[in-house]
Amino acid sequence: MREDPSVGTAELVRRIKEHHKINVNYKRVWTGQELARKRLFGDWDSSFDKLYRWKGEIEKRCPGSLISIDHMTFKEKRRFTRMFVAFKPCIDGFRAGCRPYLAIDSTHLTGKYRGQLATACAIDGHNWLYPVAYGIIDSETSENWIWFMEKLRLAIGNMDDLAICTDAGKGIDFAVEEVFEGVEHRECMRHLVTNFKLKFHGKVFDEHLWPAAYAWTEQSHSYHMGKIEAAKPEAILYLNQHHPRLWSRSKFSSASKVDYVTNNLAESFNNWINKHKGLMLFELMDKIRRKTMKMFQKRKKLANKLQGQIILPSVMRELNAKSREIWT
Repeated sequence: MREDPSVGTAELVRRIKEHHKINVNYKRVWTGQELARKRLFGDWDSSFDKLYRWKGEIEKRCPGSLISIDHMTFKEKRRFTRMFVAFKPCIDGFRAGCRPYLAIDSTHLTGKYRGQLATACAIDGHNWLYPVAYGIIDSETSENWIWFMEKLRLAIGNMDDLAICTDAGKGIDFAVEEVFEGVEHRECMRHLVTNFKLKFHGKVFDEHLWPAAYAWTEQSHSYHMGKIEAAKPEAILYLNQHHPRLWSRSKFSSASKVDYVTNNLAESFNNWINKHKGLMLFELMDKIRRKTMKMFQKRKKLANKLQGQIILPSVMRELNAKSREIWT
């Protein structure tokens, strides 16, 4: 447990059997695991208290970072409700070296605190995952998503040509429109297809819905949508009513230089920290910080080996703006 706090109970059962040749039932190992976790890291109540000290230490050692903790008062005691984290290097790197694109999503925590880990991820010049901000919310309500988006907007500031990709959740949809008014709001095609197939089935949809999303031109997109409309006009009405966000490449602006039709970038982050989602919140927050630092250090070593000239996204945006002025 000291070496790997995120180790699962089933894995501990296996290790005990392998190293000590003893079969211990799952429930007993789980109980021992909880006792070991409490002795090593403290209980869940102390974990919430440690978040404030962690916030103070980050702000002291990494000035400019935005760490926000929200709480409520219940029976004259402060109770943790949600948290937002954006480190200054992540913010600066996103604004200076990444394309203006954010994939935003959340994933369920698996520990004693059954909240959601919300994330905002970007993509760097190598098409690699770039974490910008993350946080904890108790549920995917409009109120929580608005709070998260407001903190994100405060962290990254105003950005021209910003594109945001989310799933089709009502809470996150409303929050993006409320906080990032006028932004290019894209919808994950994978979630759209999952919802779509609950109502409509058939070969025509399998053959034309995904191609409509991947279509580069309006003509190609219209061709595939026409096939769907000819087979089932109600399907078009459903898409227009329940999935009005952008989900086809033919509709995307070229400013962000990101043509993803799914939100797999955020899913990649969720997979990156998947085995740590059962940790206490203090441990989870710091685990993500450490993993981010290791990621940056690895990429710094690779970058130092690169030779030649690199055009930064900020320069590309300036060139794009000048080209638009020439054409208009």
